[in-house]
Amino acid sequence: MLILFALIIPFMLLPASFAETRVCSQGCDYSTVQSALNASSSSSSSSTQESIIVESGRYNESLVIGKSVFLRGLDTGSGRPVLAPQSGRIILAGYGAILQGFVLAGPSVPDGQSPGVEGCTLEVVLPANIYLNNFAGKRSVCPVDRASWNSSDRISYQYNSRVLRGRLGNYWADYNETDENEDGIGDQPVILNERNIDYYPLMSPVENYRIPEEKQIKAELIAARVNEPFTISLHANPTAGYEWNADYDYVLLKQESAGFETASSDAQLVGVGGSSVFVFLPLKPGKSTIYFVYKRPWENIAADTRVFHVETSA
Repeated sequence: MLILFALIIPFMLLPASFAETRVCSQGCDYSTVQSALNASSSSSSSSTQESIIVESGRYNESLVIGKSVFLRGLDTGSGRPVLAPQSGRIILAGYGAILQGFVLAGPSVPDGQSPGVEGCTLEVVLPANIYLNNFAGKRSVCPVDRASWNSSDRISYQYNSRVLRGRLGNYWADYNETDENEDGIGDQPVILNERNIDYYPLMSPVENYRIPEEKQIKAELIAARVNEPFTISLHANPTAGYEWNADYDYVLLKQESAGFETASSDAQLVGVGGSSVFVFLPLKPGKSTIYFVYKRPWENIAADTRVFHVETSA
């Protein structure tokens, strides 16, 4: 069968059209989260909610979120931003504020001891909405007031090659319940106290749930036809322990093969890289997305990610 090589058109995932403030190590509006919060004009009486985008990086700040802002972590290529206060904690005291998309470091207290308010990473003082975050465990949070720990609306997501839609909560590292229907959402809630319950806890870290626009990375478009295979080739060096893993919609696509090809001129050199070659067969017309992650199997940190949007015609 003739292989149809993909027509690839690079483009960028665009941020939301509304005005927003950016935080990153350099080149953004602010280099610290607290400075962006201090400059925000949002308030509980405001008709609009200001969005503060925090890009990949580690932020060792003790924060006071005292305004009704949408504080959103964005993976810009090197993982979700990490909030890790070196001393103190993060105080969420903005009525109606939203905290989404972060990794929150756990409390530095010995196992078996209750962290109390002083020992936890996140203290929730006023009602807020908190979802799609990675927590070290329930001991990371001290909820003083009631909060919502799930998305208010159903979200489309891709998990273990299945395209799904539902409300999503947070990932809790100490959660060990079941997931009978394998939708990535735990069958039992995470109960922090009687007024704070995550009804849709995630079975895996948020990185395993492919959500449109949750990562700002280069994507590529492939124009394909039903029953005509196409090939994706990605640079790789398996001698370092890294490998590409693909996640895709198995209803619209079938992965026919995956293999490694060494560059012909370097075939005799040990440790020289080559290409991981994937062949996909479109099964029916439609639009789908293939996500590639380049990582070592024993690590949770991705060295690289690639995204391909596939538009298949009859």
